[in-house]
This record gives sequence, structure tokens and C-alpha cells, in this order.
Amino acid sequence: MIIPAILEKNFSDFADKAKKLSFVPLIQIDIMDGEFVEGKSFEEIGEINLLDLKNEWELHLMVNHPLLAIEKWKIVKNIRRIIFHIESEDNPQEVIKTIQRNGYEVGIAINPDTDKHEILPYINDIDEILFLTVYPGVQGASFVPTVKDNVIELKKILELKEKDMLIAVDGAVNKNNIQEIKKWGVDNFCVGSAIIETDDYKKAYEELNSLI
Repeated sequence: MIIPAILEKNFSDFADKAKKLSFVPLIQIDIMDGEFVEGKSFEEIGEINLLDLKNEWELHLMVNHPLLAIEKWKIVKNIRRIIFHIESEDNPQEVIKTIQRNGYEVGIAINPDTDKHEILPYINDIDEILFLTVYPGVQGASFVPTVKDNVIELKKILELKEKDMLIAVDGAVNKNNIQEIKKWGVDNFCVGSAIIETDDYKKAYEELNSLI
């Protein structure tokens, strides 16, 4: 599945991009706190509901304290999944329980340099693992190819455990590398600039979709 990702500090810019993506079933919102990554997301969270879009949302919490962010963002309608970083400061098990208690799917994101074994204690309680193939916080950052080995090894671990899990990749995914990434065993492809920075969102989305 192609999941377009919007990273914006300004609500009007976010709203403009979200409206242009109204044809897709699921949009990822990248949320920044100015601490875990540089930059801070817009504050007009409730106004997302006023856009009256039919799609669902996936929240990617690039924040130190996901528990605070969940409380803040749960006013948004049609959230399907919340993804938090294993590198964040809150207790992962508490974050997982809080997300589930609010009725959302749970994802854990992991940065390129983080040991993949840090997420293994939680794989029975979550729905998705999101591998970042860039260093988070900037849309259009450079691809980190060494993530490939982590994805493939984790897929083997999951197969041994007979655990069904969505594997997602986020960062510098484009038409030149998406077929190679699919070979890693990836299910979901979070795509930012390869869609957002084009003149025709639908054309770019459909081209990527055809490649997978």
C-alpha cells in the first residue's frame, strides 16, 4: 500500500496538501515536537476535522513524549493507526496500551541506527513496524541503504515466530527504488516528496502504485 506522508509546520500548507490527496484511503501525518526532531507541527489540530475529508489518518509521532501527543491528537476523527518511536522517552508498553485503549492500530517506528532488537519485546502487541530509511524530521532526506539488512533479518525473525506483522518503510521512497524495497518484504510504503513535490499528486501516486 502506498501511504502519502505530509510533514508540515503550517496548517494551511497541510490542509492544501491533504485536500489534494483526498483520493487516497490513508494519509500519514508526520508530527514533530521540536525536540525529537527539528521543527514543530502546527497547533490547529481540531481544524483537520473541518476539512471534511473521507480518508483515514495514520499518525507518525516523531516526538519525545508520545503519551502527550496521543492525548492531544485523539480529537482528530478517522485515525486508523498511531506509530511512535522506540527511541522516544515514554515507556513503550504504556504507549502501546494507550493507543489500543483509544481504539487504534499500533505501530513502532525505528530509526536507521537503532538496534532492531529493541523492538522485539513488543512485536506480539503491535500491528506494524515502520523502518525509517532516512534520519527523521526532513522531507526529501537521503536514503540510508543499510536499513535493507535490518528489514530482511526482522522478516526472518517474524517468520520463525509465525508472527503476522505489517512491515513499512518511510523515507526517500521513489519510483527508482520502490521495486527493490518491495523485494525486502515490505507491505506499506510511506511516500513524501516523491508525491508531495510533484505537480500531479494523483499521477505520481498511481505510478508508484503500479510499480508495486
